[in-house]
Amino acid sequence: MKVTTITYQRVLNLGDYNSCRLEKTALADEFVDHHEEATQRLIESVERQIHDNTIHKQIDKEIATREKLLADLKAEYAKLSKQVELLKAQTSEEKEQDLVDDALFNPGSPSSNDPADF
Repeated sequence: MKVTTITYQRVLNLGDYNSCRLEKTALADEFVDHHEEATQRLIESVERQIHDNTIHKQIDKEIATREKLLADLKAEYAKLSKQVELLKAQTSEEKEQDLVDDALFNPGSPSSNDPADF
C-alpha cells in the first residue's frame, strides 16, 4: 500500500463542556521507507502544540479570574473603608454630644473623669 498523506487529529477535553481540537496532515515523502517514523513525528508535533495551546488558555483563564477577584476585593475594601470612616465620624459626634450633655445637665461636675480635675 502506498501512503500519500498522514493525518493525526487530537481532541482535548478542557472541562466546563469545552474542548480543543487540533488536526495536522502531512504529505508522505515518496522516498521515505519508514512511514511509522513520519507518523510518530506528526503525532508528537500535534501533542506538543495542543498541550502548549491548552496551557496558555488555562493560564489566561486563571489570570482573568484572579483579576476579576482582585477588582471585587478592591471594591469591597473601598466600601468597607467608607463604612469605617462613617462609623468614626458617628462615634466622634456621639462623644461630642455626650460632653455637651454632661456639661448641660451637670454644671457643677468636672468636665472630665481625670481625678486631678476634682
